[in-house]
Amino acid sequence: MLDNITAENIHLGCHAKNKAEVLSMVGKEFKAKGYINQDCIAFLNEREQQVSTFLGNGITLPHLPKSATNIIVKTGVEIFQFPDGVIWDRSNVMFIAIGVIAKEKEHIDVLKDIASIFSDEIIANALSLISSKQDFLRILKRK
Repeated sequence: MLDNITAENIHLGCHAKNKAEVLSMVGKEFKAKGYINQDCIAFLNEREQQVSTFLGNGITLPHLPKSATNIIVKTGVEIFQFPDGVIWDRSNVMFIAIGVIAKEKEHIDVLKDIASIFSDEIIANALSLISSKQDFLRILKRK
């Protein structure tokens, strides 16, 4: 699924004050790209209340709960970079949010791909600071 990511799916140099602002940005992009047929910010928040989507190494994977699968039109991935970081959960700071919209269990495939890339702390740190979408894609797809 990460193979389908292009420069249009990458948002570098983003800024947000808190998790709510990040989820709002992700939700608005999902709607703008036509991945969903209605606003999903409340659903993204609902998912976070169920269990945090923070993965470690400054990475989070916002996605919808099962209760929202009926609003999904098509699968998509949007990556948001926050070089200044955003406090996600008490002691966790997020630098990259990988928003995933998937009808079935496709987000599990994305999670596997992400785990192989972002489990390397050096790569995760580099991607959190890089300023070129082409360089970001090159690193993202090198594995």
